[in-house]
Amino acid sequence: MPRLDRTVVRGRDKDGRPLVIEGRGYFARCLQHETDHLRGRLYLDRLAQRERKSALREMAESMDAAFARRAASAERLGK
Repeated sequence: MPRLDRTVVRGRDKDGRPLVIEGRGYFARCLQHETDHLRGRLYLDRLAQRERKSALREMAESMDAAFARRAASAERLGK
């Protein structure tokens, strides 16, 4: 499902007062992306099945390199 070019988000601020934020263009996409996170959805959930499989394959292929970088950083930090 494509992202809408305009969106309105309703919620409450840190003090519990009602809050309405309207976004257009890129900001609307950002609001929808963050709202998805609040609902437990990830970017991968929005991809078509073929695209999702490809993205997951790429992530798996890069995982070893990412863990190696983390281990090297931890070693340098003395952990």
